Amino acid sequence: MATWYVRSGATGSGTGPGLAQAWGTITQAVAAGSGVTGGDTVWIAPGVYRETPTIGFTNPTSTVNFFGDPTASQFPGVSPAPVRITTYTVSDNSTTSTGASFTSSRDYTYFRDIVFVCTLALSGSYLTMYRCVFESSALNISPTATTTANITIDSCTSLGTQGFTFELPRASSNYSASIVVKNCLIILNNVSNVGIRFQPKGSGAGWITDALVTNCTVIGGARCVDTSFAAGFTGRAVLLQNSILNGFSFVLVSDVSGQIQYQNCRIVGSINGPTSISGNTTTMSYMGLEFGQSKLGGIPNPQLLANIVGSVNIGWGTTSNAPSVDLYGNTWTTALPDAGSGAYASVASTSFYYPTERNASAITIAPGSTSQSIELYLGATGLTFSTSGLAAYYVRNQSAPVAITLVTQTATGAWSSGGFAEISSSLVPGVYRLDVPNAAFAAGASDVTIVVRGAAGTNGAVLTVTLSSGGLTAAQTAAAVWDEARASHTTAGTFGQYVNAELVTPVTSAALVRMGPFEVKADGLGASDPLDIQKGAQHGIDIQCVDNNGAGIDITSATVTAKIYNSGATLVSTLACTATYAADGRATFTLTTAVTNTPGTYTATITRTTGASDTQVFGPLRIYVRDI
Repeated sequence: MATWYVRSGATGSGTGPGLAQAWGTITQAVAAGSGVTGGDTVWIAPGVYRETPTIGFTNPTSTVNFFGDPTASQFPGVSPAPVRITTYTVSDNSTTSTGASFTSSRDYTYFRDIVFVCTLALSGSYLTMYRCVFESSALNISPTATTTANITIDSCTSLGTQGFTFELPRASSNYSASIVVKNCLIILNNVSNVGIRFQPKGSGAGWITDALVTNCTVIGGARCVDTSFAAGFTGRAVLLQNSILNGFSFVLVSDVSGQIQYQNCRIVGSINGPTSISGNTTTMSYMGLEFGQSKLGGIPNPQLLANIVGSVNIGWGTTSNAPSVDLYGNTWTTALPDAGSGAYASVASTSFYYPTERNASAITIAPGSTSQSIELYLGATGLTFSTSGLAAYYVRNQSAPVAITLVTQTATGAWSSGGFAEISSSLVPGVYRLDVPNAAFAAGASDVTIVVRGAAGTNGAVLTVTLSSGGLTAAQTAAAVWDEARASHTTAGTFGQYVNAELVTPVTSAALVRMGPFEVKADGLGASDPLDIQKGAQHGIDIQCVDNNGAGIDITSATVTAKIYNSGATLVSTLACTATYAADGRATFTLTTAVTNTPGTYTATITRTTGASDTQVFGPLRIYVRDI
């Protein structure tokens, strides 16, 4: 297994990468007597090769690699550039062309990273073209054997009058040619020609079966995919899948029913002749490809002729027989491959920046709260707990991120740790429910940041949760009040850092109970005045839910509850509120002895709920229960 080298203009023997050792032409490398044989690799340096070689070495029985080296990895001191073979013999500014082809009748040849400005005409088996470009030229393959041809065309592009033509021999019976065309982009500039053509030669009743064309984009020409089979042919010749086809005259042409079967394709144009359809195939008026509109609109570095952001082609394909990456080596952005040859991607090394409008928010939740569900705006629709790449985390302040294991959930289901569900793709598109694990809201932290990210079509969401039962954090609340009976303290200064004069100084009975109405404001901004209650009393409390401007918020048809927390942020009681003037947010609830039997400082939050997707928290309202 020898390694050979070609560099334009060199005068050597091809045995080394240097100028003195490399061959100067590809014709020298492929000539009879060059020494190249099965298992060898021929490296071709960056540059222009104005020649039309014909492979003359002995037919190999194992693969000969012809590797273009556009990065000049094998040629120190040579600048990176494409490797181009052209029939234009004078210069790129000349129209003088020999019109000849790069020809081969040899088996086991592999071409990679070469630009052909000439027809590549091959007759043989076990042939591979990978990452090659056919510019104003064509690829013609005509195997001689009536058995498996083993031909693969992978991640190639073609721009010219003709795309890929397979001229395959007839046989005594049908046979599998093992032909695969995948991740190829073909743009035709001639209204009379064909993107991918399968046609017969010779005589016999048998023909190929089950050639595969997958994840290709074919634009222009008289026909995108054509099978020229005679009447009487039976079976499936070509399986066409995950492709985008847009022809001038016809997208598909076949002579006999079932010759072409297609699935999960996107078609712009007409179909001529009987075909067989399965899967998620559709005709359309919009290709969903990037023709520069993103760049013109200020979105940087789009991949031209690949799928545009938000394209209907994304995730359209089937995984069966499909490649795992696109023409450019990008992984598909969803669990399913796209239709066409190019996934949506940026050609820059850095990702796009998406403004975080509606993607970042903040709420307040009492520390120690359990079974809490939150709503997040992710923008994209159709996400589930198992969507590829989707991940969720919570970070308690000054702690390491903790992954949230996502599980299935519904918009209105009972809380389940990690539950994730889309609320309504039609009414509130892009809004999702997340059931946060109880450990995230445990006492001992001042805030928790929740992040959901990683899915295609969304830059994720960030929610900051302040852990507070009022104006103080859980730790501050614990330090602000005593946690022992008053009788055990007989010495001044033994009540801790905070001396609550309001709790130890007698007040007049007229000021003891204040029954409202109290304004409790949205988003944890607090209430207008505290509430003083005597130990053991039971009182009806009037409240009004208002926005930040003091305007009443309609609670018609809403469920309104008051949650009472003690100084340790433990939920003591949940009380139902009854609307008294619903349109203006006015309601009343009864503060029971379940709260007032124990003196201390309490906070009340008022929750207004109109459904799983709309919950607002008002307050907190400070409550003092005095033992006097």
